[in-house]
Amino acid sequence: MSLDGLFLPQSIAVYGASATDPRKLGNKLLANAASGAGAVLAVHPSAAAIDGVPAVARLGRPVDLALISVPAKGVEAAVTDAAAAGAKSAIVLSSGFGETGAAGRTVQDRLAALAGAAGMRLVGPNCMGVVSHLGNGRWLNGSYFWAVPKTAGGLSFVSQSGAFGGMFFAHLRTSGLGLSRFLSIGNAADVAATDALEWLGGDSQTTAVGMFIEGIEDGRRFVEVARRISARKPVVVLKAGKMKSGARAAASHTGSMAGSHQAFQAGLRRAGVIEALDTEAFFDAMDAAAAGITHTRPRRIAIVTISGGPSVLAADAAERAGLTLAAIGSATLDRLRPLVPPFAALGNPIDLTPQCPVDNFVQAIEAVYADEAVEGVVAINCGLDFPQFGTGVARGVAATGKPSTAYVLDAPGVEGEIAAAGVLRFASPERAVIALAGGLDR
Repeated sequence: MSLDGLFLPQSIAVYGASATDPRKLGNKLLANAASGAGAVLAVHPSAAAIDGVPAVARLGRPVDLALISVPAKGVEAAVTDAAAAGAKSAIVLSSGFGETGAAGRTVQDRLAALAGAAGMRLVGPNCMGVVSHLGNGRWLNGSYFWAVPKTAGGLSFVSQSGAFGGMFFAHLRTSGLGLSRFLSIGNAADVAATDALEWLGGDSQTTAVGMFIEGIEDGRRFVEVARRISARKPVVVLKAGKMKSGARAAASHTGSMAGSHQAFQAGLRRAGVIEALDTEAFFDAMDAAAAGITHTRPRRIAIVTISGGPSVLAADAAERAGLTLAAIGSATLDRLRPLVPPFAALGNPIDLTPQCPVDNFVQAIEAVYADEAVEGVVAINCGLDFPQFGTGVARGVAATGKPSTAYVLDAPGVEGEIAAAGVLRFASPERAVIALAGGLDR
């Protein structure tokens, strides 16, 4: 069954807004939904309108999406009403189901069965909802979030954790990257991570998919779907519950069975999926995916710098991430030697040193980019603010198109040149390397 009604609804019904207390989460959900996503209707037993939105006692008509935010004891009635009215999809944001134990799981299974019998897709329960760019400046905010990014782009994100969705939104705001779709699946009674991934794989607006996963029950299907999609667009996964304590926490959070991380990891590798080992690596990998770096995955890189220590850290990170420091060719070395001091280290990492004549930085860095053995470049500059260093990186990228990342500290002129060229900057040398490797740090 299609998820079009979930991500691209033209009509929405909201259950759970209060006619007397505008502070309720249901009222925030109603206000969010009414802020830009087609025809919106409130469902309330007695009110004729809530917060300016028309209300009905029973839905009684088909809608693309029903948003349900009522106490747990009232959820089954709301799901039954939406299904009977012919809703294409429903999101149960309410908690108190499978994450609470066996009794809650029984009720949760009954909700999924009710929806399935009516041909209605069900997201949740125990989730934060959906956010989707509808085009022409219009956004669906079918979530509890007070503020969501409104910059359109190609990144989509599926999360079992609603709170991690908030962290993702905060990262988008600080990075300036654009959002396509977000879905919080919570307990995944019906719509699972694999279902969402499959839909996003066919979504022309989505160029890369990120996923926060606590557990996967349909592992074989997930690997098959992920393999098909990762061949066309990057898929980046952050898996929670890798260790025993994390697995116990996942079970109490969404009722998820975390399973063997080793088996999950092997499946991701077979599928060509990028596994980020922590939050920072996940966001770095998503940045790299947005910049088009991730899918190229250079394996032979050059580290070009003016300072030895940070480049040694970068070299260590490269080895951990499975990258190779490219053997710089003799022709390149012949180009470099007249440009740099005799004590410069040219073996890769390529340390041009602070004593390199300022006007020679551009030619030297261009020579590194031109080397046929070099597939990608990490540029490192700590405190030597000669913009020519950044100009060399910018010209190298423009001439060769080779994927590049950078670590720049206290050198705003250099950073400005690099940023203008679209090169991603990271908060440490290691993170710059790992992002170039696709977020992998073994």
